[in-house]
Amino acid sequence: VWKLKFMKKKNLFELLALKETVSSNKYIQKLKPLKEEKIKIINILEQLNALKENKNLNKDLSGWELKSASNIEKKIFDQISLAETRIRNLETEINYLEKKFLDHEIRKKRSLEKSALINKTAYLENEKKEDEELQALRKA
Repeated sequence: VWKLKFMKKKNLFELLALKETVSSNKYIQKLKPLKEEKIKIINILEQLNALKENKNLNKDLSGWELKSASNIEKKIFDQISLAETRIRNLETEINYLEKKFLDHEIRKKRSLEKSALINKTAYLENEKKEDEELQALRKA
C-alpha cells in the first residue's frame, strides 16, 4: 500500500513519448539488416567490377573460347546491373525508414518537453498549495 503513495502517475505525454520510442525502435530494427545487405551488395559489386576489369584480350582465342568469354562477360554485366538496381532500391527504402524514425523521434522529443512542462507546472502548484497551507497554519 505504501508503494502506491509514492508511485508517480504518468501523464499522457509521457505515455505518448513511450509509444513513440517503441515505434522508432521498430524502424531501427528494420534498418539494421537493410544496411548490412547494402554493404554486402557493395562488396559483391566491387568484386564484379574487378572481374570486368581483369579480362585478357591479348591471347589468341578459339571460337568456343571467345563465345564462352562473351557469355561470362554478359553474365558479369547482368549481375552488375542487378546489384546496382538493388543498391538503389535499398537506399530508397533506407531513406524512407530513416525519415520515419526521425519523425517518431521528433514526436517523442515534443512529448517529453510537454510532459516536463506539465510536471513542472504540477510541482509549482503543489509548492504553492503547501505554502498556502503553511501560511494558514501560521495564522491559526
